[in-house]
Amino acid sequence: MTKDFKFIKKGFIFKKNDGHGWWKTHAMAPTAIMWNGVIRVYFGGWDEYPVSRITYMDLDPKNPSNILAVHHSPILDIGEDGMFDDNGVFPAHASVIDGKVHLYYTGFQKGHKVAHYNFGGLAISDDGEKFERVSKSPILDRKDEGLLVRAGQSVIKSGDKYKSVYSIGNGFKFVGGKDRPTYDIAYQESDSVSDFSSVGEKILSCDYDVEHGLGRPQIIEINGKLFVFYTRRKLDMKYFIGCASIGENGMWIKNEEIFSEITHSKDGFDSEMIYFPSVVLVPESGKCYLFYNGNGFGEEGIGYLELVN
Repeated sequence: MTKDFKFIKKGFIFKKNDGHGWWKTHAMAPTAIMWNGVIRVYFGGWDEYPVSRITYMDLDPKNPSNILAVHHSPILDIGEDGMFDDNGVFPAHASVIDGKVHLYYTGFQKGHKVAHYNFGGLAISDDGEKFERVSKSPILDRKDEGLLVRAGQSVIKSGDKYKSVYSIGNGFKFVGGKDRPTYDIAYQESDSVSDFSSVGEKILSCDYDVEHGLGRPQIIEINGKLFVFYTRRKLDMKYFIGCASIGENGMWIKNEEIFSEITHSKDGFDSEMIYFPSVVLVPESGKCYLFYNGNGFGEEGIGYLELVN
């Protein structure tokens, strides 16, 4: 993927619109995988409080705007009272590793002097639907590099190593009428799918003149090269997406020109927000799609882009 490639908008896919049961609103933080010949997209659905639980939908890989099925029960519920994820869970990244779906997720826990804490968990499934947590405690827990936020983890297996990116943060900034967490992006490698060291390498820093955080990074290998897609949480609340890749010197370089054709719509579901990117490759066609959230942190649903040259 170089400057000769770009993403183009393909359109809107899905919005929650019946508003009943455990899932009232939102389809938050889509994360896509290829699974049994379809594109499976995991996301968070909000109840009335609002607290998020994870479910999924299946899309046609030949035409992702064609919804094949929507799962109407949580495949990952909130954690037990007092646990790091007792006030909400949403997908950080889904990755098929050794034939199993590894669902890395962000857990929410309310604070007293700060609004909340976010740390990272992992649940694994043989069938893509029935998930078991590997631990009630986070696999990405509070450390000095991320005292309030150490979450949004994305992991892929590359050779014998597990390569991971995630968000780290130690503060809040008053943005859009409330305190919102600030964070940057870190990288590290591990010999284990769930054991990571207490400190990674900070690879991407937020520009606090225009952003308050770089969120939920997604690592993917395309044509033998590593890329990271992420959310740019902008101070004007017009959230957008970013991309970075590894240069020849081993440094991560922001690659924003890949989104040169993408803007917020004048009106409609993504007029205010284009964020929470998730990229999936379709082996049969060679297509590359990017799924994202629209306005209201996913309240207005999910759309997608296609990579073209």
